[in-house]
Amino acid sequence: MDKHFLVTIGDDPDVFYGVGFMKHFFDVKELIRVTLFHIAPQPPAVWPEELSYETKTELEDRAGQIEDKGRAALAAARDSLLRQGFSPRKIEEKFIFGSFPRSGHLIMEGEYGDYDAVVLGQRGFAGLSAFLGRGVGVDIMRGAFDFPLWVCRLPDYARSGVLACVDGSNAALRAVDHVGAMLAGETRHVVTLLHVARPGRGGPDDSREVFARARKVLAARGVPDERVGAREVVAENVAQAVLAEAEAGRFAVVAAGRTGDGRGRAPFGSLSRAFFGSVSDVLFHQLAGSVLWVCR
Repeated sequence: MDKHFLVTIGDDPDVFYGVGFMKHFFDVKELIRVTLFHIAPQPPAVWPEELSYETKTELEDRAGQIEDKGRAALAAARDSLLRQGFSPRKIEEKFIFGSFPRSGHLIMEGEYGDYDAVVLGQRGFAGLSAFLGRGVGVDIMRGAFDFPLWVCRLPDYARSGVLACVDGSNAALRAVDHVGAMLAGETRHVVTLLHVARPGRGGPDDSREVFARARKVLAARGVPDERVGAREVVAENVAQAVLAEAEAGRFAVVAAGRTGDGRGRAPFGSLSRAFFGSVSDVLFHQLAGSVLWVCR
């Protein structure tokens, strides 16, 4: 079965980080279906009393220029995927004009498009990050975002493997299940389960149970046990421990539940915390080199 991804595309081909990650992470490209998605800014509005033939023509010209630029970016992204061996039959281009905040259009498309994941490059990350910081749309953010979100913020394409954060929560197990589904047909990447225990809380038995449940989920997805490792670290700051492990192991991906066992203070405001848990919130804003896969 194909894996279908919505990949956001900005204007600058030099920062097509989502496309770059897809090209370098997946070896079995015939199983990948991609919808390239560009959201262009709406041309400035004009009051009815200001509208004339000249202003109407000027607006149409401006809209045409914006659309041409966006469609050129989509074509460049498509060509990049084709050169890497992706099937032309499985690449779709989607262009829309969107009002601010454009992240709202992305959320709607991701929610109703039946995608396996929504992939954000640098522009998409910046747009969603700004949206989270505005303090608007709390009800939408709390109720939506059922799709897995991939954040490709400055990825290092030389990395491999997946660091899957497990804490016993259902969200973490859903992230592990997502990892298993995404690795179907892939043999290059190994999975390392990471459990961060806080000092004085839990013990070896807790870790063994957490790892056993995660291994069972991966096995159900066809990931053999010999490709699954486990690591436990003790740290008070869970998010910083995950960041350190991701960097030390040079993992291509860090997978985490959208809401987990974290109890720390979210540093980017209540709306950000409404979408993420305290740990995944920090990973969203600080993880670089590795791509973040976050699941609700």
